Amino acid sequence: MKNGFYLIILFLINIQIQAKMYDESQIYDCKDEITDEVQEKINYQKLKLFPIDCWIFLLLSPVTFCISIRIIYEFLQDFRLFGGPGDIIFVITATNGVQSIIQFSTALYVQINDSAPVNIFCDITGIATSIVFVISNLNIFIFAAYPLALVYNSLESTVKCIRIFNYSFTAIIIIIVFLGFILNNDIISITLNGMCAISATKKKIWDFIIALVYLFVFLLFATMSLIYVFAFKKLVPKMSSIRQLRGQYLRYYQKFITFSLIMKFFLGIFSAVNLLNCYYFYKAYLLLTETFQNVTQSLCILGQVIIITRDPLLIPKFKHTQTSNSQQDFDTSNDKKPVEISMQYFRIQYFRIIVKRNEKNISNFNVGWQKQEQIIFYKDLAINDEQEDGEESSQGDLSELFEVTLQPFVSEEVEECLVVNLNNDLAKSQLYDNQNIQVFQMRCILYAPKIFNYFVTLDNVDIEDSFDVSKNLSKVEQFTGPDGGKSGEFFFFTHNNQFILKTMRQSEVNTYKKRLLNFATYQANNPSSLLNKIYGMYTFERSENAEAKVHFLIMKNLSLGIPRNQILRTYDLKGSEYDREVLAKKPESDLSKLTLKDLDFFKIEQQIWVEKTMIEKLNQNLIKDSNFLENQNLIDYSLLVMKIDWKSQQQLLMQQLSDQQINIIPSIKEQGIYYHIGIIDYLQQWNVNKSLERKTKKIIRMNLQLDTSAQEPNRYGKRFKEKLINRILPL
Repeated sequence: MKNGFYLIILFLINIQIQAKMYDESQIYDCKDEITDEVQEKINYQKLKLFPIDCWIFLLLSPVTFCISIRIIYEFLQDFRLFGGPGDIIFVITATNGVQSIIQFSTALYVQINDSAPVNIFCDITGIATSIVFVISNLNIFIFAAYPLALVYNSLESTVKCIRIFNYSFTAIIIIIVFLGFILNNDIISITLNGMCAISATKKKIWDFIIALVYLFVFLLFATMSLIYVFAFKKLVPKMSSIRQLRGQYLRYYQKFITFSLIMKFFLGIFSAVNLLNCYYFYKAYLLLTETFQNVTQSLCILGQVIIITRDPLLIPKFKHTQTSNSQQDFDTSNDKKPVEISMQYFRIQYFRIIVKRNEKNISNFNVGWQKQEQIIFYKDLAINDEQEDGEESSQGDLSELFEVTLQPFVSEEVEECLVVNLNNDLAKSQLYDNQNIQVFQMRCILYAPKIFNYFVTLDNVDIEDSFDVSKNLSKVEQFTGPDGGKSGEFFFFTHNNQFILKTMRQSEVNTYKKRLLNFATYQANNPSSLLNKIYGMYTFERSENAEAKVHFLIMKNLSLGIPRNQILRTYDLKGSEYDREVLAKKPESDLSKLTLKDLDFFKIEQQIWVEKTMIEKLNQNLIKDSNFLENQNLIDYSLLVMKIDWKSQQQLLMQQLSDQQINIIPSIKEQGIYYHIGIIDYLQQWNVNKSLERKTKKIIRMNLQLDTSAQEPNRYGKRFKEKLINRILPL
């Protein structure tokens, strides 16, 4: 198709050359100072579009306009697409659409009147062309700058600053153009390529100033674009520990910037040749560059809008429209497609970097001893998804993900399971000769290995060392049994105290697996989230008896391996007052050995004493996390607050703070004391049993207003925010 198009262009040019349309009589002399009005009009007509230019505009401009309108329509249908840099893409599309209108109307004017544009038509199109030219190139430049700016700055501050600069500069340009036209309407005239714009073809010095400004802008754009591309490619692995493909956005971004760069380069070359031919060369064959300039400009705006349609966020919208006539088929197959999440259009969905982990990385993610045998889908496993009475199968509301900027996962990755067979031979291969442990013939099922490995890689945590069998053997031998509080589950701390292995109920496995895509997407997009991250979920079952099984999860230890004697206080906070006091029952106990609760916290600490800026940041992130959990229909989660003395562990502290941990904050009241904060136990879904628990406690206490721990998700979230977050972190 492309080759055919090029042949048509060459054919038309050949016809025009043969017709001697590019002859010396068409050369405009910029040095010629004509005073005769009639002769000036004749000379002016030399600048009108050549016939081939008109036909190119008449053929390509409607295509550009239709595509631009289609993209604009999608933006107006979903205003969330305007999130940065979606607004930049929208402006580029809109300006390209306006340019296509100007090109089409100018070509039509020339064809109908057989003369170059004059009077009011030239004034209107000239003002529009000048404004659109500056705004379009400014936004392309900003779009090129976006990725690197985001690497070095937070998303919120970058978007805000870029928008302020962009809109302010755009307003200034519009004001300058209009003021210039009002003060001197001769500023708008026909240019050497036959289009009306800001021009100075009667003043040599201004012609060259305009040309030099264009050259400077182009060189700046070209230089910075190359710097951004190479720097972004280099910095992405360093900031995220990702060493595989950079993903779909980077390819789309490079394609748009590279195409724009090439087209702007040719536009600069052709424009410069036109100007030099007008002043020095006076060669008829160089008039071809006027046509080349117009063709290049028309192809530039067309190519840009075509590339924009390949935006990772717009692709599914176009596909959805194309299949709207067969909605039934679409609905039937929809379960097999990745979950679509509309997102704020910094779109680093867009700036999403879709991470494709290789199988080697997956196999390195293990507990104890594992040998990769096969990857199968969850639905093919013989697992009984036992649910508690009244438990719903909902995967949770996705509305809290409207501001998603990164979507590195697809639904198929949630369904994948890594199945590993465990036996004595594998155990012996991991132990020393004098260590003798007998294990049952078992199989281990690792759920969604690619998703969990993403966070292991992203956070640069060493799971393999923490769960090394030989290093943990003494702790295994000393293990005395469950220590999981009321639930009866047990916790196992790794030899370095970096991670916790915790048993799970089947209902928790079901709850988390159904929402895993939501959790993973949310946490990937919110690095400052205080949800204590889960790095793996497993099921171990006896080969000869599939009913004999136990579920585990791996989560990070909020104490970060600090010795137990340096943990001064540990608080488990829910925002409830019912049965939320420990000291009243154990007044003489060593507080460092107890897990204290809400009423204890307010008696001892009153609030978290950190800097005002950190209070605001923590408050904001905790409320965001609470809203997410509420939308996932989850309850009973807790805010774990630990007060830890780091005075004797400064080296380890600096190592942790170098990773910019938001949940490790120094106290402003006590030197060397740090708060460790995180939301834990968030896998309880609201169901009939929890409803009965709440009502039963109220009846027993004869108090219908009793503030029990179990509440509906919206009430639990509201209480968590109002009675806990806003109280311990007052703004």
